[in-house]
Amino acid sequence: MDKKTKGAWILHHTQKLQTTTSQDFDAIAFAGKCGSLLSAISAANQAQIPRARLDALARANNISPKTEVPAILDELARQKLIDRGAGAVEVLGITTSSVLEHTSTIFDEAEHEKYEDAVLDVSDAASESPLTDKQAITKISDEFQLPLANAASVVQLASGIGFFDSEPVSDRESLLFNGNLFRRDEAKKINAVLASLKPGEATKLREVNERLQAAGCLPLKPVADALSQPLFEKLHSIGLFDVSVVGNEAGKNWFVTRPAAFSKFSNSIADDALDLAKALVASLTYGMTVSSYYRGRIQVIDALMRKLIAGGSVGPATAIGNDYQALELKGVVQVSPSTGGMFTMRLLKPDVGRLALAVIQEGNITAETVAQLPGAKVTEYVSPERTRELRRRESAPAVKVSARNLLNEIRTGGLAR
Repeated sequence: MDKKTKGAWILHHTQKLQTTTSQDFDAIAFAGKCGSLLSAISAANQAQIPRARLDALARANNISPKTEVPAILDELARQKLIDRGAGAVEVLGITTSSVLEHTSTIFDEAEHEKYEDAVLDVSDAASESPLTDKQAITKISDEFQLPLANAASVVQLASGIGFFDSEPVSDRESLLFNGNLFRRDEAKKINAVLASLKPGEATKLREVNERLQAAGCLPLKPVADALSQPLFEKLHSIGLFDVSVVGNEAGKNWFVTRPAAFSKFSNSIADDALDLAKALVASLTYGMTVSSYYRGRIQVIDALMRKLIAGGSVGPATAIGNDYQALELKGVVQVSPSTGGMFTMRLLKPDVGRLALAVIQEGNITAETVAQLPGAKVTEYVSPERTRELRRRESAPAVKVSARNLLNEIRTGGLAR
């Protein structure tokens, strides 16, 4: 496994660990929190981060400024990624891709248990093709020299935490998979799904996929309506669709993208492991399709994105002060006061902007004309993995049975290595 992919899995697992009280994967959790904070405070160019801003970004990423940040800063300084001064931290210019590599390095250099390496390896294998728990146990035992009983405990614990999903196929066997299943070899896996559906369902899925390829990103309701709610729930639960949520005081809005749309530059989960491009695309789509107010001179969205990617600022505008708070908290954009109660905004992570623009340009969303940046007023963002996790938890038994059959079709359809 390359360092970027490994770093992506460490961050994925850290997000799962933050919702539990488990202390069994301490090295993964620490390296992942180092990576999350590094991503939040870093930009393409070297920058100085006041301690108050650093603490706010830490809290926004579920990291305690008092109990966790000091050790994380020690490690980032040891890796020569930051310099600490009086009341501020100097951060090297870092890309999102290098954040993943540094996360992997921090994990590799730390003392850790063999089973922590094992769960990363099994997670990656389960994103290629579903595998049985028995196959995973044998893999861990053989490759990481753990007794079979210990390997079985690792698989059970990792499934319980949510590193990968477990779907029973019999009284004695379960299938393991995860939400990244359709980020790799998408066409083959969708063909396997299509082959298992009824003709009418397969036609609906083809039509929806064509619409997603044409638009890049769509609101959830027309997608679910086109497929039928039960079929959508079944497909969403196995990761065939990414569903992002953006919200503000007026409520929440759901948007659908194809998982493979964010694997533009490699056949890997690493391209948008931190969900930053997804958050940017969802926020922009919200502004163009849902938000009710636009301000200023009419512009084409890709021209504005190119300006931001090139290092320019947009504004000044009053709306910018409120519109992109969720992206501020992820360290994607920086909003600065201007005159007359207005604000300007610049993009801190051009690589994230380039990936988001590639997704937007793939569809006809670029034909939308908007005033300035769309008024999104997005204060909340929920990642696709979290929405999929909730969907699986809430699914009716019949939906779970259908999902299990689809997974088995993918696994047995000649796709396993």
